[in-house]
Amino acid sequence: MNYLPSKLTKLRKHYNYSQSYLAEVLGVETPEYMKYENGSAMISYEQMKRLSSLYHIDLVEVFRNSDEVELYEVNKANTDEINIEFFTAKKTFIDKIKEFYSQNKITSTIIVFLLIMIIIMFIVMKNTFRPFDPVRENINRLSVSETTVVYIDDYSGVNGSGSNTNGELSNLTSSGAIKVCEGEGFTIILNDDGTMTSAGLISKYANEIEGWKNITDIAVGNAHILGLDSNGRVRCTGDESSGACDLADSRNIKKVYATAYGSILMDNDGVLTYCGSFIGSSSLKNYYNIRDIASSDNILAILCNDHSIDVYTKNSMNYLEAESWDDIVDVACGDSYVAGLDRYGKVHIEIDNSSIRNEIEKWSNIIAIDGASDYLIGFDGKKIYGVGNNKYNQFVKEELIKQRLDMVSNVVYTIDEDYVSVQFDSVSNASGYIVSIDVGIGISRRIEKAEVVKFETENMTEGKNYTISIVSVGEGDYTDSDTYKLNFTYNKPEETYTFDEGEIMSEEVFIAYLRGIGVDESHIHGKEGDYCEDDKVTIISTNLDGRTLTKSELLNMDIEYTYCKVKEE
Repeated sequence: MNYLPSKLTKLRKHYNYSQSYLAEVLGVETPEYMKYENGSAMISYEQMKRLSSLYHIDLVEVFRNSDEVELYEVNKANTDEINIEFFTAKKTFIDKIKEFYSQNKITSTIIVFLLIMIIIMFIVMKNTFRPFDPVRENINRLSVSETTVVYIDDYSGVNGSGSNTNGELSNLTSSGAIKVCEGEGFTIILNDDGTMTSAGLISKYANEIEGWKNITDIAVGNAHILGLDSNGRVRCTGDESSGACDLADSRNIKKVYATAYGSILMDNDGVLTYCGSFIGSSSLKNYYNIRDIASSDNILAILCNDHSIDVYTKNSMNYLEAESWDDIVDVACGDSYVAGLDRYGKVHIEIDNSSIRNEIEKWSNIIAIDGASDYLIGFDGKKIYGVGNNKYNQFVKEELIKQRLDMVSNVVYTIDEDYVSVQFDSVSNASGYIVSIDVGIGISRRIEKAEVVKFETENMTEGKNYTISIVSVGEGDYTDSDTYKLNFTYNKPEETYTFDEGEIMSEEVFIAYLRGIGVDESHIHGKEGDYCEDDKVTIISTNLDGRTLTKSELLNMDIEYTYCKVKEE
């Protein structure tokens, strides 16, 4: 065993020297000296002589292969007076700059000026061309299965396309979606209040997850659902035949991931555990603090904390190009490809298909990607782009040249007690419309034809301004229109009262009703009319009959009525 590294460390600490000081004594850089102490580099004979002089020990003592060494007390205040043979202090970088400046003042001034200009230009360029850097909230806005694509729009509404066999794309509404996950035939949505909603999920599991509270993260496999609560506990439901829900003892978890038939948990220390069955599972023990995981039947792609990708495959497939990518923020894979999204919004793909590579080259400003076995989706925050098998019309392929649709026209809105209703004229060649309203959380509706769209007013504030946004959706030779926007101020309509024609009631009930509304008795005037048919006084007619009036109108008008008079005996 080589005891020299530990001996060097012991001597340095005894005399309270820093590693940088010892490096200077030996005429090397600090990292080089650190290698001497950790045993990864050999110290030279000349350097040994310098240390023996510095530490006042015999050279033989330094060379002896033992960690035992005699230590002497030295007054560090007089260290500079010790005669260190072979040692000549090096000039520091600052000393060299000062010396150069004193000898070349004009040249130094020019260099400093140029350096300042370069720094200023760098700052300006950096602020002008800031790279796109998606955050996890963006990445969580997209999810795909073999047949469907779902995504969260800019108003926290959930939209989708593709097969809707199980109703997985039906009623995709949310008051504040922050993450969406697509399983085989169902959609799971995580809301910003910690609740979960679903579409296409069988009632047994749907009722179960809707009872989960304070959920901070979700993940979905082909047929199982994971929910992580704010206490670091994991819940799981769905098909458990693959062992994907064997997580009963999990604690202190901060992130959950899912493969088709497995689950992966990362605890607060960054340690990974897993259950179920999937390719590359045994390699997870080597990882800490990963950023994301993508999987297929043939591939497991791990997005590491340093924004690189590691790929594990079966059948000796090789994806070395993917493992060389830098600055990756999202990852996806299929049965024969690996894709990565970098922080500039550019998508990289390693696949043996040049046409797909060329198509992806056209994508820009992408904020999230996801993939199924034979297709890949990119999302730019407004639209989805796709390559590969489009059997279920999951995506609309973008061509280089498309005609932009017209914006909608003749937009009219009405406000009643419960809804803001929006209506507009149809646009030629539009395949549908996306109508949105920003009620603080943002709500979107996707409709196939121009029709009345209603938004509930329960989250609107009296006197506050809101914006209605409408996009005509393109398909085939047409691309989406620009966004039509209409601003309005929400004023809750005044309560109204409708009075039937010739309604007969007792005088006592009529006056009590008006009082309940708030009508002052000084505004209520009655007069006798014909004789009553019996001995009960009733209202024969009023000036309100057949009218609909607002409350303010009622309170500011004189109300007249005629009542029957009782015959005297």
